[in-house]
Amino acid sequence: MLNGLKLWNFNSGPLPEDGLQGTAFILKTCQRSLVLAFDDYPFSSPELPVHEIHSGDSAYIFLLETICGLKSKLIGENEIVGQFKEAYKLYAQQTLKNTKLLLILEKLFKDAKEIRTQYLIGISQKTYASITRKHLIQKAKANHVVVVGSGALAEDLINQFKKKAQVSLCARNEDKVKELAALHGLNVIPWSKRAELSAEPFIANTVGTDTILFDQDFFKEWASLNSNRLFVDLGSPSAIKTSFKMNEFVVRLDDIFKEGAIVEEQKQLQIQLARAAMKEVTLKRKSLFEAKLRQLPTLLTPQINQDMRYL
Repeated sequence: MLNGLKLWNFNSGPLPEDGLQGTAFILKTCQRSLVLAFDDYPFSSPELPVHEIHSGDSAYIFLLETICGLKSKLIGENEIVGQFKEAYKLYAQQTLKNTKLLLILEKLFKDAKEIRTQYLIGISQKTYASITRKHLIQKAKANHVVVVGSGALAEDLINQFKKKAQVSLCARNEDKVKELAALHGLNVIPWSKRAELSAEPFIANTVGTDTILFDQDFFKEWASLNSNRLFVDLGSPSAIKTSFKMNEFVVRLDDIFKEGAIVEEQKQLQIQLARAAMKEVTLKRKSLFEAKLRQLPTLLTPQINQDMRYL
């Protein structure tokens, strides 16, 4: 069954979603956008942004490496697990979905969990959120942090910050903001007043967009108003435009990547073992899929499989 799996890997940035059709699965992260299909070409146009294509076993291994954090610049990071899980839930709720692709995703979670447990425990104790917490809470001694954005990474930051500091939230999605504010007891700063964030000394941005949200004028005012300050930008594409760097209290995503880079020989060995295990588990999974092939209809009603418990 894996022979029908097709994967398109795009660099981070705009994705031709208007051209997507049928039962494609989409995952967006700060580093890439993935489109998965089964025995289908899901794009309405043959002209696509720069991308690479994988199919069959190669696609499944690519997905395993991605969900295990081995395709990330911050090797072994685990934010990708939550992003995959959220994308899966959205896909499972769609009226149109390919049951074979849904089954592949379900088993992917199980296989990735086992590989992480056996080979990658401790491979990266530092994730985007924990490194950001170190900069803002431990180093800068922030007692109040404004999180910009309302996605999975924003919630990870909220969980990292809320035990040590007051957290405020500023984001465009009003429904999600209300949900997060009620769940975590947050103060809300309306999106329409985001320009007023220049008065806030400690800010963590998670919004990735081609639109500039915070420009040089914002940072000049921010610097003039706050002597003790720190702005961490985790957005990709970056939503900030400023000449300020780390020595001027602006930390970018690339700075986070560098801080979490793996150089230790033992960790490299763990990664090699994990990749070898991925090839082996892919072969086993391929044979198991064949046994289920005749049991599946083409489309399912919305249902989230119990294999999600593995995450």
